[in-house]
Amino acid sequence: MYSKQDCQTMTGFNLQDELIERAELCQEIGDFAGAERFLKRAMERSRDDADQVVLRYLVRKLADNSVRAGNFEKAEGHWKRLIARQKRCPDTSERELARTIVQTGLFYASHHQWRKARFRFNQALRLQEPGFGKDYPDYVLTLSELGRLYARTDKRRKAERTFKEALALAESDLGRWHEFVALVLRRQAMGMLAWSNPETLEPLLERAIAILTEETTRPHPELRKCLSELGDLGLERGFRRRAEKLYVKSLQLTEPFLGSKHRDSIKLLRKLAELRRSMRKFEEAESHYRKILAIKKQTCPQDSPEIARALLDLGALLRESLDFGQAEPVLKEALKIQEQSLGEASVEIAETLFELGSLHQAMNEFKKAEEEFSRALKIREKSPRKAPLAMADILTGLALVHFARRQHERAETLLLRALTLKEEALGLDAPQLVETLNKLGRICENQLKTDAAVTYYERANTIEHQQHGFFCRIWLEYDDAG
Repeated sequence: MYSKQDCQTMTGFNLQDELIERAELCQEIGDFAGAERFLKRAMERSRDDADQVVLRYLVRKLADNSVRAGNFEKAEGHWKRLIARQKRCPDTSERELARTIVQTGLFYASHHQWRKARFRFNQALRLQEPGFGKDYPDYVLTLSELGRLYARTDKRRKAERTFKEALALAESDLGRWHEFVALVLRRQAMGMLAWSNPETLEPLLERAIAILTEETTRPHPELRKCLSELGDLGLERGFRRRAEKLYVKSLQLTEPFLGSKHRDSIKLLRKLAELRRSMRKFEEAESHYRKILAIKKQTCPQDSPEIARALLDLGALLRESLDFGQAEPVLKEALKIQEQSLGEASVEIAETLFELGSLHQAMNEFKKAEEEFSRALKIREKSPRKAPLAMADILTGLALVHFARRQHERAETLLLRALTLKEEALGLDAPQLVETLNKLGRICENQLKTDAAVTYYERANTIEHQQHGFFCRIWLEYDDAG
């Protein structure tokens, strides 16, 4: 819930800052044992049990480090020990103990340990209600987290009742413009994503933003999240310009507060780059991707998959903007790093091979393109991570190579496989079928299969003129579980 900057502002624990930064550097190079040692040394400087915010922050960092090292039980143990420590300490208030229990519940929820998370939220509510009453702001926020948990576990009616109760308590006891009303509204919007149309959720986030904007001292930490999430909802509805403005505002709040190298800043920058790429604002998107790449090269080992990912994103953009000369060496560098660090059968390698195949196909280097598409297809077919749309894209690329060689029957067979995969994944009337249907029509035309070509074109035309209400879900990061 709190970032390092939050804790510095609230408590001023500057002596621990360097230890924490060294721990973060260790994490970036995969030295989780070293990171743990630095974090424990930082905790030794927080022997004062009254400094509960710092303790929770450091325990969260330790737990995150253990999870990244693949040891969930150890991470769980950090939270349990903090709760036990607070219970033993006579100076720990019920308020601070309840906050630690809520953080533990958020930890469990972020790892889909729903039963344990629900137990912790209810445990916190049992502490908060008799001690401070239902009008206590923390009680309202804990209740909204419980509602969000119900929503994520498909208990829709319980979720709706819990959100309704939390919002009513917040508005009646704290006032309609209190920050905790905004926090409840945000959790309600994020919780209801699974079953609600974005259009019905936007007013919740818009009201939350209006409340949080009232903060006069400095931007509220959750304002940037609300702006980004409202942008996500707008993007699902096709409002790309609105989403762009909201992402920019969110980034303007995030970078000065957390720094440009923080993963939240990078995540937002990548969202903005992908959006501007889709809007064909290639120069702006390229500058974002190059900035991400520069940050990754500064903070990650040179053979890191994260650098390969940044190179892949940049290379794909350069290919799409027809800058083939720059795209090829960038994509080849990404492939080289992936082969060294991930192994030959990684799906990430399949992604890079697809981009290289698409590049060489556009450059009329069909032999290279066929080899790259074929290798990517073999990786996808053997992978346990099924990705039918990615498979369909590879099949389409191979089909276009054969079509360019006038091997029409082979091209038609590959495109029919791609069409079947898309139909199974998206349905028979999905707009994503239009391009494949038109390609099939063109291939049939070249084989003088006029009736078949007309059938494909008519079906594509029918789909294109229908109104569709598709929207995708937004999955939250672990850091945003709270």
